[in-house]
Amino acid sequence: MTVGIDFRKLGSRLLVGTLSALLACGVFAKPAAGQVSGATLSGEISDNSGAVVAGALVTAQNISNGSSRSATTNDAGFYVIPNLLPGNYNVKVEANGFSTVLQKGLVLTVGAQQTYDGKLSVGKVSQTVIVTTIPPSIQSSSSGLSATVDSRTVRELPLNGRDWTSLATLEPGVVSIPNQATTGFSANKGNRGFGNQLSDGGHRANENTYRVNGMVTNDYSNAAPGGATGVNLGVDGIGEFSVLTANYTAEYGRTSGAVINAITKSGTNEIHGTAYFFDRDSIFDARNYFDGPKIPPFRRIQFGGSAGAPIVKDHSFIFVDYEGIRQSQSSSGTIHVPDAASRALAVPAIVPYLALWPVAPAGAPDLNGIQSINVSTPTHASENYVITRFDQKISNRDNLDATYFFDSGPQTQADPLNNAVHSVFSRRQLYSAEETHVFNPSFANTVRGGVSRIIGKINTPVSGNAVATDAALAIAPGAKAPPQLPVAGLTTAYGLNGFNKFNHAWTSGQIYDDAFLTKGTHSIKLGFGFERMRYNVLEQLSPNGRMNTYSTLAKFLSNQADQLNALAPGGSTEVGLRESLFAGYVQDDWTVSKNFTLNLGLRYEATTKPTDANKVPGYTVNGYTVAAAGFQEITTLVNCGASSTACGPVGVDSPISSNPTTKNFEPRVGFSWDPFHDGKTAVRGAAGMFDVLPLPYEFGLNTAATAPFQIIGADPNATLGTGVIDGNVNFNRQKIRNRYIDIHPKRAAVYNWNLNVQRDLGEGFMVTLGYVGSRSLHLSAAADDVNLVPGTVVSGVGIVFPCDPSSLGAGHTCSDTQTGTRVDSNWGGGAGIRPVLFDGAATYEAFQSQLKRTLDHGIQGQLSYTFSKCRDLSSSPVTGDTYLNSIAVPLLSFKQARVGACDFDIRQVLTGNFIWEIPAPNFSSSFANVALHGWEIGSIVTAETGAPFTVTTGGGNDPLGTGFNGDFSMDFADLLPGCKPTGGKGLAYINTNCFTPPTAPLSLGIASAANPLGCAPNSFLNYSGPPAPSGRQFCSNVVGNSGRNSFYGPHLTTVDFSIFKNTKVPRISDAFNVQFRAEFFNILNHTNYLSPGFLNTFGQNNSVYDFDGSALPTALNQTSSSSRQIQLGAKFVF
Repeated sequence: MTVGIDFRKLGSRLLVGTLSALLACGVFAKPAAGQVSGATLSGEISDNSGAVVAGALVTAQNISNGSSRSATTNDAGFYVIPNLLPGNYNVKVEANGFSTVLQKGLVLTVGAQQTYDGKLSVGKVSQTVIVTTIPPSIQSSSSGLSATVDSRTVRELPLNGRDWTSLATLEPGVVSIPNQATTGFSANKGNRGFGNQLSDGGHRANENTYRVNGMVTNDYSNAAPGGATGVNLGVDGIGEFSVLTANYTAEYGRTSGAVINAITKSGTNEIHGTAYFFDRDSIFDARNYFDGPKIPPFRRIQFGGSAGAPIVKDHSFIFVDYEGIRQSQSSSGTIHVPDAASRALAVPAIVPYLALWPVAPAGAPDLNGIQSINVSTPTHASENYVITRFDQKISNRDNLDATYFFDSGPQTQADPLNNAVHSVFSRRQLYSAEETHVFNPSFANTVRGGVSRIIGKINTPVSGNAVATDAALAIAPGAKAPPQLPVAGLTTAYGLNGFNKFNHAWTSGQIYDDAFLTKGTHSIKLGFGFERMRYNVLEQLSPNGRMNTYSTLAKFLSNQADQLNALAPGGSTEVGLRESLFAGYVQDDWTVSKNFTLNLGLRYEATTKPTDANKVPGYTVNGYTVAAAGFQEITTLVNCGASSTACGPVGVDSPISSNPTTKNFEPRVGFSWDPFHDGKTAVRGAAGMFDVLPLPYEFGLNTAATAPFQIIGADPNATLGTGVIDGNVNFNRQKIRNRYIDIHPKRAAVYNWNLNVQRDLGEGFMVTLGYVGSRSLHLSAAADDVNLVPGTVVSGVGIVFPCDPSSLGAGHTCSDTQTGTRVDSNWGGGAGIRPVLFDGAATYEAFQSQLKRTLDHGIQGQLSYTFSKCRDLSSSPVTGDTYLNSIAVPLLSFKQARVGACDFDIRQVLTGNFIWEIPAPNFSSSFANVALHGWEIGSIVTAETGAPFTVTTGGGNDPLGTGFNGDFSMDFADLLPGCKPTGGKGLAYINTNCFTPPTAPLSLGIASAANPLGCAPNSFLNYSGPPAPSGRQFCSNVVGNSGRNSFYGPHLTTVDFSIFKNTKVPRISDAFNVQFRAEFFNILNHTNYLSPGFLNTFGQNNSVYDFDGSALPTALNQTSSSSRQIQLGAKFVF
C-alpha cells in the first residue's frame, strides 16, 4: 500500500537539512525559547569597563525547590542554561578576580528566553554583591510576539467556569469566536471541539496549537481542548502559560496560529496546596433579555483541591490537583408551534405527530397559524479533572519529570420541544515524561514523549416521552421512533435517537528531542519531532430518518409527499484514519552586537497521506453493494453530468492522491534592535513561512458521513402516518450521499509577518506597538454539497443559474425549489455530494498595542487594543457550518461569491484587566487588622465590535435547489441602494426593509428553452416587502448582491469584577490563608446580542424572506454573553 511518503528520502532530507543549517550557522550556539515547556536563561557577563568575562560560573537556583543549574561563559562571555522549570530564581555569578554577584528574584516564564547580563566588579570572590532590582523585561533577543499569563493572574482574575485558556484573549490579536456553537443537541460544538474556540491573527481556530508540559493536547478536530461542559479546567493545577501569537521561531510547527503553552505546577521543598469550593446559583443572577418571566434554574458547583510536597528534599517532588463540576442548567429560548386552528386542519395521519409540538398557552403570540413560546431546556453535567506531576533531580546533570492528566464527564440535554434527552460525553487523558541532560556547559539535550487520548461521544440517546419513542410513528428503515420533522416556521421536532450521532476517538503518540548548543555569539537549538495520529470516527446522521423540510405548514398538515432521507440499517462503519508527522528544525539566535540580535530558523515538516485502518468489508444494503475497500470518493466532477455512471465513486487508498507536504521547508527570520543601548527599548520585526498540514480532522467528518462508511438514501415521495416502514428508500450508488475531495491539494502555506516596538517605561510599565499581518493560500474549504450546476456570470445581472422549463417535467417550473440546479439529478439525490477543496485563502492585517504593568505596590494590570481586518474565501475547514454564522453550502464554483469577512472578523477589540491588593494601615486592634487587611479586587473589561453575518433568502427552502441542505439557505438577498441595513437599537438592529429577494433587470427576459439564463419569476407569491427597484424584477435563480459576511452584528461590552478577602491564620502556619471570593460576571448587566446565524439553537435563521417571499422574523434572538451572574467561593491556601 502506498503511504504517500518515502521514509528514506524523508530521513535524508532531515539529516542533510539539519547538518547544512548547523554548518551554515557555525555550530554550537546559545538557545532561544523552544517547544520545550521550560525557560531558558542566557546572557553576557562583562566587567565594569564592558570587557567580556570568560570562564565565569553562572548558577541559577530555583527558590521553591532548591534545585540549581550552572553554566560557564565562553570566550565571548556568553552563557546559556536551557529548559529551567519556570519560577523565581536567584542567579549567582562567580569569576576569579571579581566580587560575586547575586541577582535575586529573577522570574523565568514558560517557554521563554530570559536575558540576564551580569556586571562584575574587581574584588574577591568571597565578597558578594546582592542585587534586588529586576532587570528590564523587554524581549531583547526575540522577534516573535508572545506574552506570559502567570499563576497569580490565572488564579485571581474572575473566570466564569474557571477556564484558564480564556485568559489568552487578554493578549492583542486573540479573540474568542462569538458565533461558536454551544454544547448540545446540534452536535456542532462537540464535532468542532468542546473547548473555547479562539482566533489569533486572523487564523482559524483549528490552526492553534495547545501544549501542556510540551505535549500537544489538541483534540480530534485540532481545536481547543475542553470537557463536555465546554471549559478547560485546572486553574489550580496550571503554574502559568504563554501565548505565542506571531512569528514564533522554528522550534514550533504543526500549524500557523497561536501556540498556547502551559506548564503544570510542581512540588517544592515546602508542603503547599489549596482546597476550594465555588457556587453559582440562578437566585443571584439577573434575568437574561430572552428569559421568560422567571429566570431559568441554574446551579453549578466547582470544588477540589491541590497539594505539592517533597518526597526527598531537593531531589524528588510530587504535585496533585483535582477539580470537579456538578451543574444543572436550563437554557432559555423561543420555540414555534402550530396554533389550535392549524392543528384542526391536520389530516388523521398527521394528528399523532402533532404531539411532538406542545400546545401554546393562552395568549401566546400568533402569526400565520404559528405561535411562539418562551421555554427553558434543562441540561445536567458532571465533570472530573485530575492532574499529577512528579519531578526528580537525578543529579546535577539530569532532571526528570512525568505527568498524568485525566478529564472526563457527561452532559445531558433535552431538545427544544422537551421530547427527548440525549447526552454528550468527553474524556481526555495525557501521559508524558521529559528528561534533560547537561553534557557540558555548552551542550544540553531534552527528550520528551507521551500520548494524548481523547474520546467524544455526541448525542447518545438517554430517554424520551411517549410520542418521541412511539415506534408506530417511525417510517425510516430500521427506525423505532419518529423521523426529524423540519417544517417551515416551526421548531424542528425529533424522536428519541433522532439527532445526528458521532463517536470520536483520538490518539496522538508524540516524541521530541531538543539539543541546546553554544559557541561564540551564536545560539543554536536543533531538534526533531514525530507524531503518530489515530482518529476513529463513526457517524450516524438522522438515525430515525429526516424529512427534507416541508416548505409550508399547510403541506405538512395535509401530509403532502416530501423527501425522506434515511440511513440504511447497518449502513454505518467506523473510519480509522492513520497519519504520521515528521519534523526537524534548526534555530540560531545570533547576537551580532550587544544591541542587535538576528533570529534565523529553518523548519521542515511533512506528513504521510492519511489512510484507513478499518477496511470497510464487503456488504450489500437494499441493492447497494460495497466492495471490500478503503476510501471511495468522486475524484472529478467533470463527468458527473455525462451519465449515471461516469461520476464515480472509485476506490482510493487515501482521500488525497498526491502529498503536498514533501517540500515543506519553512524559513523564518527576525531581528531585535536596541537603538539606545539601554536595554529599555526593542525594535523588532520578523517574517516567516508556516504550514497548515492536511491532518486527519480535515477528512474525518466528511469521510464518515459519506459512502461507503455511511449509506444514506432517499425516497422523494414519502408520506407520514402509514404505520409501516418506507420500502421505497433508494440506496443505489447514485442516490446515496457521496463525497468529492480535491485529490491533488497544493501546499497550504501561510506567510506571517510583524513589526513592533517595545519600550520599558519604568515603574513596572511596558508598552508595545505593532503591525501584524498574514496571508494564507490553499487552505481546506469544506461544504455540505457541491452537486450544483455552475451558474453563469451575466453582465449587468450577476450570477444566474440556468433553467430550461421543458427539461423539468410536467408540473414543474423554473421557480420550483430543488429543480434544475443539480449537475446530475441522478447523483447525490437528496443526500448530496460533500466536498473538501483546497482553494481557500485568507488575509489579515492589524494594528496591535498593549500597555502592561507588572506587580508593583500590590497592583498589576494590562490594557490591549487590536484594530484588524480579516477576509477569506471560507472559514470552514471541517464542514460548511463550522460556526453559527457560516454558510453551509457556499457557491464553490464562484470565488467572487465566497469572498467576504472571515466568520471571526472582529474588527476592534479592547481588553483590560487588573488585580489590586488594597493597602490598609496597621491598627492597634487585632480585630481591625483582620477586618481591614487582606482585601483584593480584580477585573476583566472587554469591548469589541460585532461578528459578521450574511443576509439570505429561502428560510429553509433554498430556491437554488441544493437538495439535502435545503434548510441551510445560502441565497443572498438584494440590498436596496442607499438604505442603512444595520445599527438600529435593540431588537430593531437589522432593518429588514433594506432587503428584497434577488432581482435582475427586466431586459433579462424569462427563462425558457431558448433562454435558459433568463429570469425564473413568480416564486415569491407571498411577498409583501419593498418592491423591486424600478426597471428590475424578482428572480429566484439569481444570486443576490448583498454578499457573504457583508454586515456586522451588535458590539459586545462586558465587565467582570471580583473582590476577595484574604485572612492569614498564623496559628496554623505562616502560609495558611483563608480566602472568600465574590465574582460578578457582566456586572453592569449589559445585553449583548449575538449576530444572526442560520443555526441558532432554537431554529431561527438569518433569512429575511422564505422561498415564497413570506417575511421571516429575522430578529436577534440570542445573547453573546450571560446576564449578570454572581459566583461565590471559599478557598484555603496552605
